[in-house]
Formats: sequence, C-alpha cells, structure tokens
Amino acid sequence: MKKSGYYFIKNLISLGLSFYYKSIEVNGLENIPQNKPVVFLSNHQNALLDVLLIATRCSRKPWFLARADVFKIALLRPLFQFLQMLPIYRLRDGKTSLAKNHAIFDKCSDLLNKQEAILIFPEANHNLKRRIRSLSKGFTRILFNVLEQHSKSDIILIPIGQNYQNPTDFGDSAILHFGKAIRVQDFISDNKDQSIQNLKSEVSKGLKQLTTHIENEEDYQVVIEQLDSNEVDYLRPKTINSYLINEKAEINTLPKQKNTLLSKIFRILFYLNNIPFVLIWRVLLKPKVPEAEFMSTFRFGFSMIIYPVFYLLFLLFSGAFIPIKTACLLVIGHAVLNLFLIKNPLQRNE
Repeated sequence: MKKSGYYFIKNLISLGLSFYYKSIEVNGLENIPQNKPVVFLSNHQNALLDVLLIATRCSRKPWFLARADVFKIALLRPLFQFLQMLPIYRLRDGKTSLAKNHAIFDKCSDLLNKQEAILIFPEANHNLKRRIRSLSKGFTRILFNVLEQHSKSDIILIPIGQNYQNPTDFGDSAILHFGKAIRVQDFISDNKDQSIQNLKSEVSKGLKQLTTHIENEEDYQVVIEQLDSNEVDYLRPKTINSYLINEKAEINTLPKQKNTLLSKIFRILFYLNNIPFVLIWRVLLKPKVPEAEFMSTFRFGFSMIIYPVFYLLFLLFSGAFIPIKTACLLVIGHAVLNLFLIKNPLQRNE
C-alpha cells in the first residue's frame, strides 16, 4: 500500500510539474546503475523543485537529504517522511543539533548497504547564482561511514546538473543532465584526507560540466549581465561553458531563447484565463515568500492546491445551474487551455 501510495503521489507531482514547466528535458538516465548503491549529487538553485524534478524524472527511488528547518512545518512533515526525505542539521540549526547528524549518516549507510539510492546537495545550501560553489564534506562522511563497515562496497556517484532558463519564473523550462558514473573505489587510497579531496574534486568537476559555471566570482555580475542581455539559452550549459573559457569566442554564436510576438499573445491569454488565481498569488502570497530561491516552490505549491480545489468546487456547486456534462467540459477545457498556453514559448514573470 505504501509503495502504491508513493507512486500515486509521484505521478501526481509529475503531472503538476508538466503543467508548471513549459518543457522538462532529461539526459543521461542510461548512466544510472539499477542494482548498485548510488549517491546522486546535484547542484542546488531552486529549493524544493530541485528535489521534485529529480524524484519524478529519475529511474531510481532515491532517499533525500534536506535541510532540517523545513521539517519544522508540522503540516508537511508526514509528506516529507512519506517521500523518503531525511533531515540534515547545520550549524545555524543550533550547535547541539549537529550531533543528530550521526544518526542520519548511519541511516544513509544502512540504505547504501542495501543497494538503495540517496540524493544529496553537496553545496549544502541553495543559491540562484549560475556557478558551482565549494562542496561540503558531508557526502564523503557518508561514503566513508559505509566503507568502514564494508570496505569493498561498490558505491557509484552520479553528478546531476539542473539547469533552468529563469528559475524563479512560471512557465519556465528545465533540463536535467545525469552525468557519467563515478566509482568511489577508484578514488580510495591509504590517505583518507587525500581520498576525500579527490572525490570532492571529481564531483565538482562533473557538476561544472553539467550546468552553467561562471568560475570567477569577482566577475560574476559582469558576465551574467552580458549573458542575460544577449538572451542566451541556459539550457545548453556545455555551449555556454565552452564560450566562457574561450577568450576569442563571440557571444552572438551562443544559442538564444525563443521570444516571439506569439509568446506575448499567449502570455496575455494566460492571464485572462487565470485572473483570480494570478491576483491571489500576486497580492496575498508572493509578498510572503522569504527568499527568491523559494519563489517557484511556493508558486508550485499554491498551484497544486488552488486548481484542484477550484475544479472540485466548481463541479460540486455548478450542478444546479449547469448540466454536469457541461461543467465537466468547462473544467477540462480550462485545464487543457492552460496546458496549451504553458507549453508554448512563454517567458512569464508573475
């Protein structure tokens, strides 16, 4: 029952993401082994949507390590547990809380010993900047915790590059690149500190190839403004990274976003088709979003609640005024129209 419930929620969220995003592309699923312990290591830009995209598009059923403070929301705690999310504690959660991580690391070790998969965000926090930040040691502690018990364990690391055109926008596009497998045993030596450094370096290198990476933080703002002003297509990180390291490359050779007059017309139609929901979001909820990185997470959550509730209430209370078949057609028509508008080349910024 629990397994069927998991896949019901997974498919429901997957459907919601299909409405939320104009397009979701996935590459490299063939790199994921099915019968070995796997640790997925992803960059982290878009808060909970990073988790949901991997959960619904991955060929494994991973457990997720998430920042502990989100578990304080009592209403969502059962859902997080149901979706196999585990809390990871940071210094900001209180120095005494760090000791709780020992139990979490032991749990992860037990899972990997059972050939399960785990997802970790090794940058340790989220950030909208298009660059890979320094990786924490957290994932290596889990790896060595397993190896201390089972020295021959064949753990595979899979770096994931998550790329968004405009991560805070509705109607955005996303692409996930699952990188080539990294076999942990190939980086283990008698020197533990060196092994840790080698693993971190290899994972960082993989992530930098799978998503746009602006290396020099001092020049970041200048570079990003240049890329944005030329409307480059951030879903093609390999091409952008090649441009960034080639001093003689011309920026006009980079692939661009598709913005057309038709896009603007579809945008207006979407607003007209959803005026009450847009107003509720903009006036009541959007101002309460705590960080820009959470913008899409809150908007997606709002959409997943408000549309089903609206459609259900419409069907329940329209019977006295509209024949039930007509009401059903109106509900389906509204949903299909929204999907049509979203799947066209829109660049919205609600």
